[in-house]
Amino acid sequence: MSASAAQALFAAFHADAQLHGERIAGERLLARFDPAACGAEACCELASSLLQAGFAGAALALLDVAVANFSAAPDLHYWRGNALRLNGRYPDAEAELRGVLERIPAHRDAAYSLAHMLRERGHTNAAVQVMATLVRHRRDRDTIMAVLGFLIECTSYAQANEIAQEAALRWSQDAQLHALTGEIQLALGAFADARDHFRIALDRDPALSTAWLRLAQCQRYVDRDDADIRRYRAACADRALARIPRTCAAFALGKALDDLGDFSVAATLLRNANASAALDAPWNTAAWQDFVEHQIALPQLPVLTDDPEFVPVFIVGLPRSGTTLLATRLSRYTGVRDAGELPWIASMHEHLQSRGMLHDPQALRRTRQMIAALMQRDDTPAPRWIVDKNPLNFRYLNFVHAIFPNARIIHCQRTLRDTALSIWQQRFAHDDLAFSYAFETIAEFFHGYRRLMRHWLASLPLAIVEADYEALVADTDAQLRRIATFLQLDDTASEAQRVPHAIVTASVWQARQPVHSRSVGRWRNYAPFLPELATLIPD
Repeated sequence: MSASAAQALFAAFHADAQLHGERIAGERLLARFDPAACGAEACCELASSLLQAGFAGAALALLDVAVANFSAAPDLHYWRGNALRLNGRYPDAEAELRGVLERIPAHRDAAYSLAHMLRERGHTNAAVQVMATLVRHRRDRDTIMAVLGFLIECTSYAQANEIAQEAALRWSQDAQLHALTGEIQLALGAFADARDHFRIALDRDPALSTAWLRLAQCQRYVDRDDADIRRYRAACADRALARIPRTCAAFALGKALDDLGDFSVAATLLRNANASAALDAPWNTAAWQDFVEHQIALPQLPVLTDDPEFVPVFIVGLPRSGTTLLATRLSRYTGVRDAGELPWIASMHEHLQSRGMLHDPQALRRTRQMIAALMQRDDTPAPRWIVDKNPLNFRYLNFVHAIFPNARIIHCQRTLRDTALSIWQQRFAHDDLAFSYAFETIAEFFHGYRRLMRHWLASLPLAIVEADYEALVADTDAQLRRIATFLQLDDTASEAQRVPHAIVTASVWQARQPVHSRSVGRWRNYAPFLPELATLIPD
């Protein structure tokens, strides 16, 4: 059977499905399908077309026949594994895909499919092992970059670091690979090594925008003649460099000048950098206000029954309000795992809302199972408390309460002017944080945040505790004991867990330093140069 014949079979199936539905169309397809007259390659193409069009049931029925006739064709087993996965037969899908990898360990597509399915099912460590094994059999750059991206998504930085360092030695001229290796080592707190890789990356390709930002996060600057500062100045003045990397270099230079206490020049530089960044990420104030109004007006969501076996902790608040500091300190307690800033509350809320399923108890139950599996992973022993420190989850506390009614919420608060200044000094490059480039839009976002939090506290029976940044840095141990009591932690912070895990937020440097109070009231350093900070942001 040629490729054109496979296309003709699919076209006939699709026409039948439109008229009679998938079941009848599938029966007619199998009646036309002659395994003896076709080849395995064309069968794969037909199965792929069925799966891409959303006909997983028909694809599986066809693949059952094809595999019975071409049992030695690994790609047919690969497609059958995908069909089993899409039909919800996960153990069978895993067995099929692992069978392909046993025969062909370098089968990249089978490894990707298996790893993504395992991660979706909460078997993150098993997924990481699949990808790490693939790298031993496929040494090409594209596979290594894809595997590193997957490991980073899984927050498996230690495994990623081994692969990245070896690859950086092998492809020593590869700027992107050095930048990615720097990202991994920065997350692990290997600041000197990270700095070396970012410098190499920028020497090779100064257009790597994020590398400018990350390089500035590798240290606190104390020398005005630091080589990095000279590098930032040169990039800012280089009109041959595109606007976005020059903007990022300006943010990096602003950070360095802030470290040095040169607040006047930093303010001017960062004002221009923020104006440039706003060109690429305009903030929609009306959409934010509509979102807040919609959340406040939304009828209460159905609340699922408590699951005593899983009690997640959500640290929420404004960005730069101490969420990373608190999460890393809590992770020192036995039985607590800081999972970082997870995307699933926002993404699943959007998914259900777009389908009109936010008030569907069955959909909420499926969502809870999926998010719980992703948060719990396959850690052994399983931690008692898993912390999601995505601060913007404050937008969805009604959703959190609906699917996890026994969740613990820690609400981080910090003086608003310090928070606003700290936000304004970052280039986040995320649509959700596009408000951060002007104090006018920061003030609008803050207003919506305060309205939502007041609404949630008045309308939801949340298990919530307030965590004040200023109090936390003034007496860290006392505040941690108070929060530990709220979480019902049985012991004190463990000395064995003093070294933080991977940190990927803008606080990557600060979170690994001794707690200090230098950032308390720092907005006053900028008051003469940023008058709108005081006029727009409440004290």
